[in-house]
Amino acid sequence: MIIKKIFFIADAKSIHTVKWVDYFVEKNYEVYLATFASVNNTNCKNIYFLGKKKTHTLGGNYHYLLEVLTLAKIFKEIKPDFINAHYSYSMGLITLIAKKISQVKSELSVVCHGSDLLAPPKPYIFDLLNRYILNQTDKIFVVSDQLKDKLISLNINVKNIFVGQYGIDIPTQSISKDIDILSNRAYNDNSRIDFLLERIESINHQNLNILFVLPNIKDNDYQRLKSKYSYIKFYKHVPSKEMINLLSRTKIYISATKSDGTSLSLLESLKLKCIPLVSNIISNRSWIVDGVNGYLFNDKKDFSIKLEKVLKSNSFDDMISINEKLVEKKGSYKVQMNKIEKFMMESL
Repeated sequence: MIIKKIFFIADAKSIHTVKWVDYFVEKNYEVYLATFASVNNTNCKNIYFLGKKKTHTLGGNYHYLLEVLTLAKIFKEIKPDFINAHYSYSMGLITLIAKKISQVKSELSVVCHGSDLLAPPKPYIFDLLNRYILNQTDKIFVVSDQLKDKLISLNINVKNIFVGQYGIDIPTQSISKDIDILSNRAYNDNSRIDFLLERIESINHQNLNILFVLPNIKDNDYQRLKSKYSYIKFYKHVPSKEMINLLSRTKIYISATKSDGTSLSLLESLKLKCIPLVSNIISNRSWIVDGVNGYLFNDKKDFSIKLEKVLKSNSFDDMISINEKLVEKKGSYKVQMNKIEKFMMESL
């Protein structure tokens, strides 16, 4: 059996990268990883650290372009069978340019995580850039139908698109549900955190245990929210293992994103017996049927009504049972990654 070489260009500290890379390491592919991160959380031993400047999670990482020639040189040396870049208009762009310069015959795939397609900083310009990159990509991986629809609007060949999240692999936990409400989306316009806080403020929140984890929040916003909503516990960052623990203790998982891929936190909440109350967008409708296995809301009034309903009810056994079966069928890590692997390799 010929061992295939697969080369990832991604954030080596990201849990998304870890899940992808470690799967192929475990399957005994010859795995390589180039990253702009300063640490490597994956099990990949063939690691290349690109550049020395700090990466900014909110964008503006133009220094990536300075490493194109370095990346091209590495490609030419390794001659991978597959190249897989995570995040379209950043890693995808430099990877495409480096591949062209190196003239390697590798099959190129790009993983679009959501905001790179649905919420870029300047939509018109980045739509053109994404169209340029993805029309020269052999395979494209997206985590929801909403992202697929966006690609189709950019005239990307639907045959090149795989739709599906890589899934989760956490065990069911039986822990006391001592957290009433939890939100863990990043603090940005798309997440509408202030919308959620205002709605919670409008209900009877006395004696409720409420947690908001707010990645990427600035210090002044963090202090402002802590002062304004003193009855809520706020955290800037929680490690992934601790987040699983918090979700396992949570009764109601809330999210108000205006656009999204398939949220891993949503899948984790389903697995860990939370009742999801999430925005009525395409990606969430792929998982939640309103009133059947969770709740979808359209506006402020709708959110408040359904939150009160969930808080007052103590019996959600049917919803929990549906969600456990749903995640097992559509959200299993090994099952989903096996599908991803087959799609990536199917032309060889």
